[in-house]
Amino acid sequence: MASPVLPAEWKAVGSTYNTRYVEAAADVLVVMPEQGVKDDGPSARVNIDFQTRHAVATGGRCAVVVILSSLVSQDGEARRIYAAGMDPAVFFAAALIVSNPLARAIGSFFLGLTRPGVPTRLFDAIDPALAWIDTQRAAPRPS
Repeated sequence: MASPVLPAEWKAVGSTYNTRYVEAAADVLVVMPEQGVKDDGPSARVNIDFQTRHAVATGGRCAVVVILSSLVSQDGEARRIYAAGMDPAVFFAAALIVSNPLARAIGSFFLGLTRPGVPTRLFDAIDPALAWIDTQRAAPRPS
């Protein structure tokens, strides 16, 4: 699947060795793994570190929109790292875009086997994910 076409006003904010990042809003980071990524523990550590640094640099909590459609696999260590890394003091929501059957399986497996620290849902497209994230912004910050 080709990378999604993103609105021109979204700002590129960096990349890791296998993932690009753009801001959809000051507090919404879009996570775009490169096509064919096999997500594992080392990959997950690099990516959750990037996401956390970015969120902290914004001065408030962020949400992530992860486009899973380019992944070909994700191992158990990666799932555990992402779930543990979703610190509610730093993040307020995670939306997983699952626009093909493999992505849906990876996303469903992630949600079925882990307990992310923030509200996390699957979506077929970015627009409904962003609409849902808007509803999560007002959630109280944990103490």
